[in-house]
Order: sequence, then structure tokens, then C-alpha cells
Amino acid sequence: MDESAFLLNQLFHARHNATMTALSALGANVGSPRLLVTLAHYPGGPDQAPTQKELAVLLHSAPATVAASLKVLERQGYVVRHTDEKDSRRNRVSITQQGRDVLEAGLRAFRQVDDAMFQGFTPAEREQVSRFHKRMLDNLYRIGGSQEAGICPPPPPIPDERKCDPC
Repeated sequence: MDESAFLLNQLFHARHNATMTALSALGANVGSPRLLVTLAHYPGGPDQAPTQKELAVLLHSAPATVAASLKVLERQGYVVRHTDEKDSRRNRVSITQQGRDVLEAGLRAFRQVDDAMFQGFTPAEREQVSRFHKRMLDNLYRIGGSQEAGICPPPPPIPDERKCDPC
């Protein structure tokens, strides 16, 4: 492995560890932030909430993986499942207020970590890093990396209008 690939691997691990520390410090015990972020995009009533199957497609995850994550989130009080009024075989999933609160704390943790990670970078340098990452992804897609698996849903609006990518 060349040095830049090794550093990139270290960066991902260090960011993950820093994010877990920040989440813990804020009391944001959430093991599936992408799932909560996705559910936060459905502010309407239970009839507009996605089904478990739709969530699996949106997250490019196995339905069993989504079901297991939902079980944990439901036990924590962050999501609730409703039987679809039109098809009783389907469950629709909604985020609870408690889930929104923990998601907000989680997004603050992601912002803190990203702000620390990019400390001393100019906006132009941050954009350059983003362009490099996109080029790396394109290169990996060309050799067999699954393009669909790399797509993250957009994050929900953040009150101070900054964006955070929790994926």
C-alpha cells in the first residue's frame, strides 16, 4: 500500500474514532446515523414514511441489515413502525422526536469533528480535497467499485445552515 492510501485509511479510522468520542460526549447514542438522517427527510405523517424495503434501497443496504438496525433504534425510542394502511403486510418507519433530538446532537458531533479535521484549511483547499475524493471514487468505480453503494442520502437541513455528511 502506498503512503497516501495508508494515510487515507488512517484518516478514516481517526475520523470514526473522533466522531464516536464526540457522540459519546454529547450523549448521542446512535449506531445508525445514516438511517436516522434518511428518516428525517420524511416529516409527514406515517402514511408518507418509507417502508423498511424502501429504506434498504435508499441506503443501498441489505433488508436484513436495515431490519436489525431498526430493531435497535426502535428499542432506543428513536423510530416507530406503523402498519401501512393500504397494505397491512408492510411496515412504514418514522423517526420520533427523541430520534430527531439524538440526530441533532449527532450532527453537532459530526460538525465538531469535521471542523477540527479541516482546521487551517481554506474554503478553496476544502473544495480541492472534495474534488480529489470524487476523482478517487470515480477511479474505484471504473475498476469494479459499486457506484450505487457509495451514494449517501443528502443530510437534513441543519439549523445554522452548514452542511454535514454523516456517511
